[in-house]
Amino acid sequence: MNNILNAQRLLQLYQFNPKLKDIWYLTAAATFSVANQPQEIPKLYHYAMLLSNEDSYKYRVTLAYKTIELLSEQPQKRINMINEIYENPTDLQRQVSARFRETLLKTGALAGLPRAINGLHTLKEYTPKSLLPEASNIDPWNAAMGGEDPCPQIFTQREQMRHTENMNEVMRRGLDQWNMIYNKVSNRVVNNLNSSYPDLWYFTLMHVYGPLFSFDSILSKQETSLVVISSLVPQDVNPQLRGHLKGALNVGCDYDTVEAVRRLSILVSQWCDIKWRDGIIGLLPPKSKSQSNGRT
Repeated sequence: MNNILNAQRLLQLYQFNPKLKDIWYLTAAATFSVANQPQEIPKLYHYAMLLSNEDSYKYRVTLAYKTIELLSEQPQKRINMINEIYENPTDLQRQVSARFRETLLKTGALAGLPRAINGLHTLKEYTPKSLLPEASNIDPWNAAMGGEDPCPQIFTQREQMRHTENMNEVMRRGLDQWNMIYNKVSNRVVNNLNSSYPDLWYFTLMHVYGPLFSFDSILSKQETSLVVISSLVPQDVNPQLRGHLKGALNVGCDYDTVEAVRRLSILVSQWCDIKWRDGIIGLLPPKSKSQSNGRT
């Protein structure tokens, strides 16, 4: 695989736009995952982790080089160093780790499970022991015979759809998220999916919007919308990108943030040698009050 990120590019992403202060690394991680360049995700992760300390922005250049140096070490030495650095992680570092995992999981519904798996597995290999998610060993053969829980609820972030009440609540939450995103065109888009194949709409609601996109305990609704945009840009899917650019505005993102995310994702995609057939759609900037009133 290519070696795309260096210290200069890490710094470029961090300083790309002040609007992306708390999401630049998730935007880039989603784009790298979708572009099938998961080896770059640990660099983003560890740079974001080092920047999570108070006043760390003052040392952003040094930390960018330190990140590349750390991840260039021999595997066992690297693992030992990472575990030592984060022996006692802060709450913010726990949050950053969870946000990376949630971002990569959500890309799976947009670019395919294999790439999400590769991204999450790569991230796990570079995550300090103190920040790995809690998990138990699962025997799928025993679980298939009813001998154990195939998905122990104690370890998952989401409520599990074990009862009709859970399913109804997740469905309602997914519909609320859908309607918030698509707003005036919600009816048309739903019936476009439903008329193409009713199971497509069912899957979209019950397995994507319900349990995945509307889950906002780790990423906010606005952050999820920006991750979705970052996942669509490298795929050359302008109809879907157009809908989610507008949808991000509908859920409360401002135009400048949406446009900054789009441009950062384009930059990362170009680093990954992504090509587009017809360019990348964007939104027109909102009219000023004077323009709306017909004044120049």
